Amino acid sequence: MTPNRTITANNEEYRFFFQENAANIFKHHDLEVIESLQRRKISISNIIPLEQVYKISVKIGKNIPFKSGKKLALQQMEAVGEFLQYFQISILGQPTSIFQLHEIEIKIDKIFTPGLTYEAGKLLISIPDSSLPFQSRYLSDQELKNQWNKGNHLSKKSLSRKAWWLLNPIGEFRTNLRTVLWQAAQKQILGIDKLLLKFGLIDRYDRSEQSSDQPSLLFNQNTQPQDQGFREGAIALIKNSVNEEKLGIDLEVVLKDQDEATLGKLLGLFRQNLADAGQIEELIEAGALTLQQAVFHEQSEIDIKMFGFVNVGNYHRIDVSLNLSAGYLKKYVELIPRKAVIKAIQFGFVNVYTIDDITVNPNFHGAIKLYWETAALEKSLQELSLVNLSEQSSQ
Repeated sequence: MTPNRTITANNEEYRFFFQENAANIFKHHDLEVIESLQRRKISISNIIPLEQVYKISVKIGKNIPFKSGKKLALQQMEAVGEFLQYFQISILGQPTSIFQLHEIEIKIDKIFTPGLTYEAGKLLISIPDSSLPFQSRYLSDQELKNQWNKGNHLSKKSLSRKAWWLLNPIGEFRTNLRTVLWQAAQKQILGIDKLLLKFGLIDRYDRSEQSSDQPSLLFNQNTQPQDQGFREGAIALIKNSVNEEKLGIDLEVVLKDQDEATLGKLLGLFRQNLADAGQIEELIEAGALTLQQAVFHEQSEIDIKMFGFVNVGNYHRIDVSLNLSAGYLKKYVELIPRKAVIKAIQFGFVNVYTIDDITVNPNFHGAIKLYWETAALEKSLQELSLVNLSEQSSQ
């Protein structure tokens, strides 16, 4: 008679079972991610398979039989798959340097309530296994989403949790910025396409292939434009699309002596860089970190006068500071200064006041401008070696 076996966390058969299930989950959700991102005009060539970005693993606590933990683990893995699909679509399939997920570990143990913890790209999901059916439960994808967005996976003492609305890759703040920048980029791309099509410099889109990819430029053929209207139109379009003060150069001087072929290549690169979702994500992170740093230095004026026998004052100020560098894109982030003036005058025998001056809040969008089109043009100019902005900035 063969003795019963309890499959533990170190058993290779147990590990292979869950690895295979994770691979199937990723394969299923990859299709959903690709279809969703293609509808958002993200090139399929820029979409990384989920299995190359994330890892799902399972650990079952001691003295918990495999059969008991298996069903719970599979349910949680399915919910994690749904959550990762939502996460990947929300960030437009692009890696983020701030709170990027890399690994999700599901731990089933003798605990009372489920919970989340996060450290160094790893999200630990702890769920209870109990002889009582109502205590053995997993976290649904909606619960995972809600807990993540509330910052419940972070320590209550963490500075990051206080600014989670700003740092959360799939939160309202960064999602709104991502949407606005992407829509602005698509509008600029449409203008470029109209100009290039007008002068016969790009062929028609081949809808049987990647609809959001760069159209083919025809300058290698004997169709280079001789019409002065193209030069004027190209220079005007570029100048009207960007902020020359932020760029730090006089575009008229740089572009006036370029031939039509070079201007066409510049427009093609500009179009390509505008559609670079990865660069958009970098600029959003630069904006978030720049805003966070500015918040720390923000000044508030407090003028409180009290009269009476008992006065209790309670002024709370929440500031956040993270020592992270936003890189060269910081110059394309502009903050609108904000100064809060707080005044309170109180009379009486008992005066109690409470003022919460939270310097960061989810409605802070009006305090930041991101010059994505200008950043995309700088990259295009440098790729064609038309300017060297690093030298100009040092002068």
